[in-house]
Amino acid sequence: MATRALINIVDRQEGRSFSKTLPSTAIHTQIYKHYDGYPERLGVTLANYLNGYDIRNGIPSEHQGPLANGIGCLSAQLVSYLKDEPGNIYLRPPGNIDLEDYVYYIWVKENKDIMISIFNYEEECIFVGNSDKLTEKYEYNDR
Repeated sequence: MATRALINIVDRQEGRSFSKTLPSTAIHTQIYKHYDGYPERLGVTLANYLNGYDIRNGIPSEHQGPLANGIGCLSAQLVSYLKDEPGNIYLRPPGNIDLEDYVYYIWVKENKDIMISIFNYEEECIFVGNSDKLTEKYEYNDR
């Protein structure tokens, strides 16, 4: 059985709560993932990829670490990272939650840490934090 998820990439704006879902008009990019959308899998994958990302307006001549030239650049890089074969990952016009088990919001603002929110199928917020906190909460540890 599929564990479906939406990944919504949104502009982080003053006054918007990280713990509330947004209307589709507020979403910059929406990615649908058909399988393995649960936090221990997709959440940790997103956290590991986004950890340490620097969001800028322009590309500095000297820079170390992962860099995106704004929200559109980050969106394209994330799709490229997640999509490695036909199926499973799809771009779609931003829409409302349908039958997805989890909804992720990736909150992006230039020169600020990326924040991540996770909502379950009942639209309850089950996580808000940065990549380190998400990994700490959900990464499987067999010790």
